[in-house]
Amino acid sequence: MKLSATFGLILGLAITNQTTCSPTDMQCVCTDEALNNAIQGCVMTSCTVKEGLNNNRLQAAVNVTSTRCGVPVRDRGTSLLVVAILSAVGAIIAVTIRTTVGLVQKTFGFDDIFALLAALFGVPVAIMQCNTPGLGFGRDTWTVKIENIYTVQKMVYASQCCYFLSSGFTKLTFLVFFLRIFADQRTHRICYVLIGCSVAYTLAFELTMIFACRPISAVWTAWDMESKVDYCIDQHTFYYVAASFNIAIDIAIILIPIPELRKLKLSLKRKCFLFSIFGVGGITIVVSCIRLESLAHFATSTNPMYDNLMSAVFSVLEVNVGIICICMPSFRRFLARIIPGCFGTTQADSDESGETPNARVSIAKRSGPKKRPTISGSLFDTAIMKTVDTKVETVKGSDDELRLVDISRDGKNMASSTTESAEGKFSMATGRNRSQETFSVP
Repeated sequence: MKLSATFGLILGLAITNQTTCSPTDMQCVCTDEALNNAIQGCVMTSCTVKEGLNNNRLQAAVNVTSTRCGVPVRDRGTSLLVVAILSAVGAIIAVTIRTTVGLVQKTFGFDDIFALLAALFGVPVAIMQCNTPGLGFGRDTWTVKIENIYTVQKMVYASQCCYFLSSGFTKLTFLVFFLRIFADQRTHRICYVLIGCSVAYTLAFELTMIFACRPISAVWTAWDMESKVDYCIDQHTFYYVAASFNIAIDIAIILIPIPELRKLKLSLKRKCFLFSIFGVGGITIVVSCIRLESLAHFATSTNPMYDNLMSAVFSVLEVNVGIICICMPSFRRFLARIIPGCFGTTQADSDESGETPNARVSIAKRSGPKKRPTISGSLFDTAIMKTVDTKVETVKGSDDELRLVDISRDGKNMASSTTESAEGKFSMATGRNRSQETFSVP
């Protein structure tokens, strides 16, 4: 629609008494609601999407032109840029700390590998989204060059593909970590079920995202209403369903350690610390819920470059906050080496709660003669193994080292083990001639 056509529309409306504005009275034109609705209807019905964007860019056509009507240029792309950079830097630092602690203390396991994979796919989400504000993401669609809209759509598509992979590996990191530190068989069964759910969630939504349209290029070209499209999924429904499954699995994961932590005979200070470490995963759920709300306008907005920015902000934030959360159990061990006075354990902590000082607790569960030690490592710089008996052995060492000792069913041939703390190495060997204090764990 040319500007002369717009003036013709104004004159036509004036003749029919729908407006009293003259074509040269811009103040009247900009504030006349009936006129603006008529112009918008003309653009939507008579122009293609590209024509609408090229002729004062869709919504600005309602006001004839943005500049003539004094419509301010909105741009909130900076918020995406800041969130992406800060959260990505935090995620990289967190994964580096976790990996370093695992390698130095020789506790590097599958959960650490999954954490690295989560970062491998999570950081690119932030990198790609950092490039979109410069292309117009966050500004009103009618102020963005058409070629930039195609590029932004490509980057959003690629970042969403990485999002599902990063989210899946984050869930697997939590679950495999729980398998390492909790010996209860019921907890293990729950973890295995959720591992299956997490893998299914990741594969299902990742593949659906990749093949959302046929041809795949229609994902970033279908918006112009001119490109050939065989089919495209309902993206609005897709993102709602994916976000709902994501939140449901995260809630199930965060509930797993609560029964186990309540059983621990620890000081209130350390119990609070452990609950805070595991509970911090709840931040990811909060961010996911906010993101779910921000998806309300996705794929239905007439101003997608502006309206969809917040869903990108919370997607980046959710991925990187999740990575930081899975690395937090390693933070204490890392800081305890750097600032032992603040993050090391003290004798007073044990005395306040009535814990047995300088003791290692063996949590027993009879499961037959088969012995299955778990992988070494825990929150308190310890190694954990399944046992068949419950014993407390008084030894010298850090009072917050928790170790489950593998003991044979008949009490003979007790297994020896070595545990390493920040101050040095302490070894303990059990046998018939060693004095022991046995108690039952409720």
